[in-house]
Amino acid sequence: MKFAIGSTRAGLALKKEMIAHLEKKGHTVDDLGMKEGGEFVPYHIAAANVAKAVSEGTYEKAIIICGTGAGSAIVANKFPGVHAVHCTNTFEGKRASSVNNANVLVLAEWLTPPQHAAEIVDAWLATKFGEGFEEEWQKFLKNCYEEIREMEKKNFK
Repeated sequence: MKFAIGSTRAGLALKKEMIAHLEKKGHTVDDLGMKEGGEFVPYHIAAANVAKAVSEGTYEKAIIICGTGAGSAIVANKFPGVHAVHCTNTFEGKRASSVNNANVLVLAEWLTPPQHAAEIVDAWLATKFGEGFEEEWQKFLKNCYEEIREMEKKNFK
């Protein structure tokens, strides 16, 4: 799979680790954020660059990394079709996929060590929407997701 990834300065080290982790698993990763030794890119710009690329359909999934993860998640969710979830553990990573069908994972370098971040990424990627739920609950989740998409259409005019 081809991923977009981006970070601000508070995310460069973890981003480097996540790029290596994804590439080791055979994925392609395009860095749309601040580069090590490059010009400063604030968190809201890095998050917007990644979210815009997902919103436009250039990437199916993406990862954004900043210090706490909160600001990047707020920014990313301002783009239609982007469902960004900030995760700090594997349970949240799985649920971001199985319950929310999140296409953008937000990580926090100040809160999440690289090994834990890799485990969160793996859990997020390995879990399918609706996975682990009975058929009735899967239908409920799909309906919720479709209603959210309709909200987006109304609110992003």
